[in-house]
Amino acid sequence: MQKLKQHFISSFKNDYKFLLILSIPALALCLFGLHQLGTLTPGTAAAALGAKLFCEFLFLGTLLSLCQLIGIKNRWFMAGLSFLYYLSLTADMVLLWYFKERFGAKYLQTMEGGDYAFLTDWRVITYFLLLVAFCIFSSRGFVPAKRLVAARRLVYCAAGLFVLWISNPLALLPSPQDFYAQYLLSPSPVYTLRAVLAKQPPAHIGKPSPQAQQLAKQYNIWNAKNTGIGKNYKRVILIAAESFSVKYLHRFNPKIPPQASQEIDQLFETYPATALKHVTLSTLYGLSVIFTSHPFVKLAYENGYPTSFVRMLKDRGYHTAFLRGANEKYMDENLLFEQAGFQEVIGSNFFETRPDYAPFIDWWGLLDRKLFQYAAEYLQEHKNQPVFLTLLTVDSHVPLGRADYLNEQYQEIDHPFYDTPTMPRAFARLGQDVKLFLKDLENRGLWDEDTLIILTADHPAYPDTPTNALFSPHPAKYDDLPFVILTKTPITQKIDPDALVSQLDIAPTLLDLLNIEPPQAFFGHSLFADEPRTIFDVKEDYVVLTTAQGVKITPLNSREKKDKALLEMLTTFPQP
Repeated sequence: MQKLKQHFISSFKNDYKFLLILSIPALALCLFGLHQLGTLTPGTAAAALGAKLFCEFLFLGTLLSLCQLIGIKNRWFMAGLSFLYYLSLTADMVLLWYFKERFGAKYLQTMEGGDYAFLTDWRVITYFLLLVAFCIFSSRGFVPAKRLVAARRLVYCAAGLFVLWISNPLALLPSPQDFYAQYLLSPSPVYTLRAVLAKQPPAHIGKPSPQAQQLAKQYNIWNAKNTGIGKNYKRVILIAAESFSVKYLHRFNPKIPPQASQEIDQLFETYPATALKHVTLSTLYGLSVIFTSHPFVKLAYENGYPTSFVRMLKDRGYHTAFLRGANEKYMDENLLFEQAGFQEVIGSNFFETRPDYAPFIDWWGLLDRKLFQYAAEYLQEHKNQPVFLTLLTVDSHVPLGRADYLNEQYQEIDHPFYDTPTMPRAFARLGQDVKLFLKDLENRGLWDEDTLIILTADHPAYPDTPTNALFSPHPAKYDDLPFVILTKTPITQKIDPDALVSQLDIAPTLLDLLNIEPPQAFFGHSLFADEPRTIFDVKEDYVVLTTAQGVKITPLNSREKKDKALLEMLTTFPQP
């Protein structure tokens, strides 16, 4: 026993300080993650940090041992490896900041085609310089070890990680702290690699099993019904405002100047409106949930959108078109949305061919004001046929919204946060653009009792910098999405005041308004139906279920018998 103790001490004697220093950034990530996930308490922090330090120390010890076993002795090489390691941790940190999720397979695909001009910002450059300095500083503690010592250390580290894996003390925390603390435990590269290699659950398109059907009754899904408020609208327009959250409206956030959101606030006062819980955190995912009322987005678009209401409208004679300011080919969304039922997908590539629109393309794409103008022209051209039009704006794209509005004139807001590019300024201008769009439709004779307009968002905007003062403290409701139904046909029926209305309810609501019978497969209900609701928020590798009775978290790779019916239900697209 004494000899084993001496071997253990000698294995880490020259490297423990090096490994402890390298572990510090991961502890910061753990604390920040607990904060972002709403489970940061003194008890959770103490338990999570203790386990995280143990795990990170052993994992880095494993990597160090492997490097020393293959003969790496150059500390500058080790500094470079450390920098690459912390890039993965940085990605984790950024995505926890924005998405409140970790970095995984879901967002690797979004890296292609993005705007990376922010990398030249002095603050980003400063961060990377500090990261380089930290790696160089920490590498000073690197001491080349003999292969025997490295092999012995490797065995100890692997054994320690195995013990942590089979008897994780964080499982003793109360729910949901137990789940989130364990969720943040694994090192960033391990989490990402595991997410990439994870076996994708198959989609089940057809009749659910009796067990899944029974559970569906418990969660009150797959039974959406119309309420009788609908009519045959000729023009249906869905406006999905990029990154729009209710926190940018004075009606929900008194710190927003009244004049900054007066146009949208007025719509809330005039028309049926509510705030929806989001179940997605990116554009493709948000739009896909809107089209399908199904929470497992990846399975939806990888299987041709089995439950898309857009295809239902096309089959009923509507001409369906998707208009966006950004590149229509981004992430192959033009192909995906065609599968969802859109006959045309038009974006910046098309507008670049139009001399009257090309001068208004900058940054992420076409100016929103010009997108609305083109939409009005498009509706005019198709005024003699039923049309379903989806508009995806771009001027309010994170992190700060559009910087250059290309000499278009807007009413300026007399407030410190509105005189430079910020998200609040972008949404103040969005309201003005929506008002002009409605006026344009009116002038063209297109804003009548045959027209239905829905204003909502694709997903919320999480980061508040550099305007934190407008949103602090930040209640959860600030991440809700605005939803307004604009029509000249009076709708006297009230929207269900249930606090659990969500994006899943958009598709059944739209079909209810059109008096089209919804398919069985919808997870949501019409907003005019008085029904118990369940929010299904499918993350990278787990799902959060919220009912009136509470919150339940289930890993998507759960092998427990009690979760089998739930996971089947989430991956099923019922078909007649």
